Amino acid sequence: MKFFRPIFAAALSLVPVLADDKPKLPEGPGKATTEKVCGSCHGVGIFVNRRESREGWNGIIEDMIHRGMKGEDEEFGEVSDYLTQFLSKSTPGGKVNVNQGSAKAMVSALGIPEADATAIVKYRVANGKFNSLEDVLKVPGINAAALEKQKEKIDY
Repeated sequence: MKFFRPIFAAALSLVPVLADDKPKLPEGPGKATTEKVCGSCHGVGIFVNRRESREGWNGIIEDMIHRGMKGEDEEFGEVSDYLTQFLSKSTPGGKVNVNQGSAKAMVSALGIPEADATAIVKYRVANGKFNSLEDVLKVPGINAAALEKQKEKIDY
């Protein structure tokens, strides 16, 4: 039984990291309604890095209503306003923290190959936190040019 205690303790230590890994919507009016209405069928990760115009978001909302999305007209309007304000084509894309984010989050936010994102995570686990883009570029085998193009989307 003593053998399992260290394993169990190690597994529990990962819970906060895994919980922080989920994509999050920006704070603002309408966030709770958007999470409620859209989150009843799928997580926000499906659209948190997407950028659309008001017409684009309204088209998606209309499509979701036809697919069975539940809510009141006022809620749909609030969701549209929220998405247009915080996830429009004019707002910057989501950022990812390379010291906390998963490979999947990096692929989504940075548009890099999964192999590069996995290499970043493995390097971080083995060598510790990154403090700058220069630190990330030390990861063997990654496409440095692709990361440099996305440097505005990287947090540390």
